[in-house]
Amino acid sequence: MKLNLFKTARVLIFSLLLLSICFASNLAAKTVTLKLAHFMPTMHVQHEEAFVPFVSNVEKISNGDVKIKIYPGGQLGNPKNMVNSIKKGITDIGFVIPSYVPGIFKRSGVFEMPFVFDDPEHVARVMYDLFDKYFAEDYKDFKVLWFLSSPLSQVHTVKKPIKTLADFEGMPIRAGGATETTAFRLLGANTVGMDIKEMSISLQKGVVDGVITPYAALKSHKIFDVVKNITEVNFSGTLMVVLMNKKKWNKLPASAKQAIDQAAGRQMGLTASRAFLDEDNRNKTAAQQSGIKIHRLSSGEMDQIRDKMSGIYSGWVEKANAKGLPGQEILDAFLASAKANR
Repeated sequence: MKLNLFKTARVLIFSLLLLSICFASNLAAKTVTLKLAHFMPTMHVQHEEAFVPFVSNVEKISNGDVKIKIYPGGQLGNPKNMVNSIKKGITDIGFVIPSYVPGIFKRSGVFEMPFVFDDPEHVARVMYDLFDKYFAEDYKDFKVLWFLSSPLSQVHTVKKPIKTLADFEGMPIRAGGATETTAFRLLGANTVGMDIKEMSISLQKGVVDGVITPYAALKSHKIFDVVKNITEVNFSGTLMVVLMNKKKWNKLPASAKQAIDQAAGRQMGLTASRAFLDEDNRNKTAAQQSGIKIHRLSSGEMDQIRDKMSGIYSGWVEKANAKGLPGQEILDAFLASAKANR
C-alpha cells in the first residue's frame, strides 16, 4: 500500500514538474524580443522622448509580450550603413536618414529641397499626406514605423560669422546630404561631407569652420561650447524614418503587430518631430543666453540665396526623370502639399 502511494506521489510530482516546464516554455515562446538601433547618444532628445517611450508603450500595450532593447550610439549601425543593418537583421528596427544613403530612397530626395518647410512637424505632415501615392515604393522592402524630421538647419561657425552672401565664399563647412552640399557650393562654400558625430572634433581642430545643422544639435552633438556664431537661414528639415526588417515583421504574431502599430504610426512621427522642435527652441534660447551671436541675413541677401539655389529644383526633376520617375509630378505634388499643410 505504502509502495503504491509512493509511486503515485512520484508520478504526480513528475507530472506537475512537466506541466511547469511546458508552461514556462509556452510563456517564453509567447514573449517577443526585438532590437532597436540608432546612432545618437542616450542624452539625445529622440532617445529620451521618442525611442524610450515607444519601447515602454509597446511593452505596456502588449502586456509584456513584446520587449524591445535599445542599442544607441551606433552600436549596430551608423547613418550610412543602418539600412543594411536592418536588411540583414543585425537590428530588427533602425533609425534611418534617407538623404545619407543616396540611391535607395529615390523619390524621398525631394524632401531635401530648400526653403519649403516651416518646422519639423510640417515635414512629417507632408510625408504622411503623400506617402501612399508617391513614396510608398521607396520603403516597400521595410515595415515603416514612423516618419519624422529634424528642425530647420542653420549655419553655425567658429571663427568667421556669416553676415552676407559673400561671407560664404571659400568657407570650409560641413554639409549633410547631397542637396545641402550642392546648395552651399553654389554660394561659394567649400563643403565637406562627414558623419554628424564628427562635427564637434572637426570644428575644434579647424577641419571645418562651420556646420549646417539645427539648433537642436548644439548640445546633443557637443558643439555648444565650440561655435561662436549662428546665422539663421532656415534651409530645410531633414527627413528621417524608423524602419523595421520586413521579414521579422511578417513573422510576428498578430498581437505583437497590433501593439507596435498602436505605439508607432503618424502620431508617433508628429510627437517625435515636436520633440525635436522643442529641443531646437530650448537650444536657441540657451545659445542666446550664453553669448553666441545670432545673425540674420537681410531679405535682399536671402532673395539672392534663393535665386542661386533655384536650379536645385529643376536639377532634381531632371535626375528623377533619368531614373524613370515622374519628377515634375512628384515635385508639384510636394510643393502643393507643403502649402496646404502649413
